[in-house]
Amino acid sequence: MAKFTELIPSPKGYWGNGTLGFYEPSVCAGREFARETDSFIGYAKKIFGIDVAKSENAAITIKICDCLSKGEYRLEIGEKEGKIAVKAGDSEGVNNAFSTILQLLDIRDGKLFLPKGVVVDKAECHWRGLLIDCARRRHSVELLKKYIDMCRFYKVKYLHIHFTDDENFTLPSKAYPNLTTPENCYSYEEIAELDTYAHKNGVSIIPELDTPGHSTAMLKAYPEIFGKEGIIKFTKGAIEATKVLYRELCEMFPHSEYIHMGGDESRLGWWLEEESLSYGESVGISVNDEAPGMTPNEYVMLRFLATFIKEMAETITACGKKPAVWEGFNKETNDIIPKNVTVMVFDSSYQLAPSLCDAGFEVINCAWFPLYVVIPYWIYTPKNCFDWDVNSFGTINELSPYKNGVMRYDSLPTIGGGQLCSWGDGLKCEYKNPEDGLRQELIDIAKRLPAVAENTWNREKRRNYESFLVAMDEHSEKVAKLLED
Repeated sequence: MAKFTELIPSPKGYWGNGTLGFYEPSVCAGREFARETDSFIGYAKKIFGIDVAKSENAAITIKICDCLSKGEYRLEIGEKEGKIAVKAGDSEGVNNAFSTILQLLDIRDGKLFLPKGVVVDKAECHWRGLLIDCARRRHSVELLKKYIDMCRFYKVKYLHIHFTDDENFTLPSKAYPNLTTPENCYSYEEIAELDTYAHKNGVSIIPELDTPGHSTAMLKAYPEIFGKEGIIKFTKGAIEATKVLYRELCEMFPHSEYIHMGGDESRLGWWLEEESLSYGESVGISVNDEAPGMTPNEYVMLRFLATFIKEMAETITACGKKPAVWEGFNKETNDIIPKNVTVMVFDSSYQLAPSLCDAGFEVINCAWFPLYVVIPYWIYTPKNCFDWDVNSFGTINELSPYKNGVMRYDSLPTIGGGQLCSWGDGLKCEYKNPEDGLRQELIDIAKRLPAVAENTWNREKRRNYESFLVAMDEHSEKVAKLLED
């Protein structure tokens, strides 16, 4: 049975006498916490096969406390005989407390067994994420639900889904129906099911529509609107059409906090054609402007990219969502991009994290080393993920100043957290049976996500790797139950 020392991520504070208490499988039945209690009941059934009842005089009670901050909780087990008190700053804190209970819980003869004591805890990073690439290899809704369950168990707040890329456009669209790749597209009903399931279980989906690069599928479907080669055109028509797609995306995911715009690895040379240059002149971006340490052509393309990101970010913000983007723009254009845009750093070849922080952006650490999973080409070890922290950035990109090394910064005030990213490049071509690749991906993520959860909940190490492995082993059977078919 798990002890307080075996919780993942490690809690900030706990104390107890180590003795076990048993409790009736029941939780308070108030309307205020119906979603949170229903979620807990569902996970108790899935992991333990037990029915937890709703009752006015339940073993588990819930209370919101003004003295606790967003996401924070205090869990009191057995201070009153037969009672478990969940106290939290908000609904997120309630879900975090329930995840702790699920990790500590044991079931014997229909009773709940837990170690007596108190846990007081909150995350130090709000962004604790996992990315799944559904553009290169379709993942069923049922499989994505397993990733939601894994995130919930380890208190990972965000599931980032990469829905579009050069290969496929997997989202439905009413405005531009020919965009969708028929054999790989998700229906509106599937999107709604996924959005509802994540929200019910306290995980927020970050849907990504990758533009203006990684957009070959869009160019093939509507070349007269988006362009024919390389990148979405920098023209009024293409920009307005892309805005429509982001508005549709915001509508499809009503419970999402963030919408991801892509913005990475854009092949900007295609914007030197006459139509894009002419539109640039009309919005005040000229090839004759003074270029700071670069050619005029390079400078104009970089400002086109920043302006494109700005237009999409303002569209997303107007829909009541927060915009996010991959690193991909130059520091000379930082002033063009709204500062409410969250920037995800993956290889640091565009500009370094301190430059982005100094410019006022929130930065999320998605460092290629060790946070990228590309099965079966390369994958870093669970220990690599454990040794990492949110201030450490590493890459294999030869263009990066790190030169295959890792740069650790002592203090970056706007680092919001980190994210494990699993890409489907290998899944689409290296497995004759796609299910074999998807199964391997699930196994490998399950070995690494807990370490990322540990290091985004806590900015500083609170345990060594050996004790972390003991905790992982303690939870293996429960996680297997969550992930089984």
